[in-house]
Amino acid sequence: MATVKFLLQSNSENAPIYLRLSIGRGKIFKRKTSLSINPKEWSEKNLPKQTTAENKNIASQLRKLKDFVLDEVNVSNSKGIEIEGKWLQHIIDLHFNRIEVKELDYLVEYGDYFIKNLKYKTNDKTKQLGVSKSTEKKYRTIVNKLQSFDRYKKRKTKLIDVNLKFRIELIEYFNEVDKLSDNTIGRYLKFVKSICLDAEKNGFRVSSQLKDFMGFSIDAPKVILNFDELEQIKQTKFVSENHNIAKDWLIIGCFTGQRVSDLLRMNKNFIQILQGYEFIVITQQKTKKTVQIPIHYEVKEILNKRNGDFPPLFTTNIDSNKAMFNRYLKQLCKISNIDTLVKGNKFDEGTKRYITGIYPKHELVSSHICRRSFASNHYATELYPTPLLMNITAHKTEKMFLTYIGKQPIDYSLQIAKTWAKLEKKRVNKPQLNVLKKASNQ
Repeated sequence: MATVKFLLQSNSENAPIYLRLSIGRGKIFKRKTSLSINPKEWSEKNLPKQTTAENKNIASQLRKLKDFVLDEVNVSNSKGIEIEGKWLQHIIDLHFNRIEVKELDYLVEYGDYFIKNLKYKTNDKTKQLGVSKSTEKKYRTIVNKLQSFDRYKKRKTKLIDVNLKFRIELIEYFNEVDKLSDNTIGRYLKFVKSICLDAEKNGFRVSSQLKDFMGFSIDAPKVILNFDELEQIKQTKFVSENHNIAKDWLIIGCFTGQRVSDLLRMNKNFIQILQGYEFIVITQQKTKKTVQIPIHYEVKEILNKRNGDFPPLFTTNIDSNKAMFNRYLKQLCKISNIDTLVKGNKFDEGTKRYITGIYPKHELVSSHICRRSFASNHYATELYPTPLLMNITAHKTEKMFLTYIGKQPIDYSLQIAKTWAKLEKKRVNKPQLNVLKKASNQ
């Protein structure tokens, strides 16, 4: 067990006060505290005599230093950090704020450093070197947000300041000033924690509360297009060619289950024949996983009418292409009378925030509806076991898949009820064979 004692080694009028740390097994380290006292004012209890206000102040500082050192001993032991003389001097200087603050001790500056080195980071899941451009862009966004937060607060946040109090301040800022949605705020908190954890790995001092610095997510209403609505859209005649192109991409998306970033990259070169069957083979940009998607007859119908190729894009700019696809989807769904009232989140131009409410479905449609519709429409059917669907959507666990499509406990119960009803029907309809006794000759 570690112990701390204070002592004097000089009889001079201004004798330095030393701290002696013992951590057992003969390991004893001693360093100056930077405090001094007249030996005549030093008691046998190794603390200043409580005779003057100045002595009481010194005693108070020494008690706080003792508690701080013992706390840091526990922290360092838990992390496997070696405790020795230099360590003790560093901790004493740290307690009295005598440590020079370096540029990378600040959250924003370390965030910039973190982003610059993302290309050397090994992905924990894929084991590949580097990260996607979208991941780098997300971290750049959060660092820019942190910079704006510092300007708003008129201060520079240090890594050591990222504690639970800072978390509350950041949530309030994101909510009231930036007008961000709850799920966006929760996601940004996770990014902040990732940056600080990286700093800790590299030897920078972070708050002991970092482990409790959590992000969060709130279940948002899930909006899909069911098979009847997709057929309704298919049967609608559109005047605009852009609407016809968007319609074809929508149908393809709802029968391939891919993110829009992968969907709009598809072309005839992605088609491969494997054991006599046609597949769309694509390496997903986000997960880096290669998936083989059997070509559904609805997709085949679109390819056939376009001479074996996918629909054209709206523009050569990737981001603009996604934005235009979103816009045309809303328009074509409105024209197709996809107006069932459903619960969802809609962006309000006045408040610049998403507001949960009941809206016509066409107002809630976006490109992401393709992937979720595929997963939801094919889930819990005899023809499509969940593992097969997960292989196409590339969800890693069934829990993630079910959360994505928003299935509730009643859905599982209904699935069992339907299965039992089918079994009961088969049992009732099963012909009953009666064994007839032979008639007696008597």
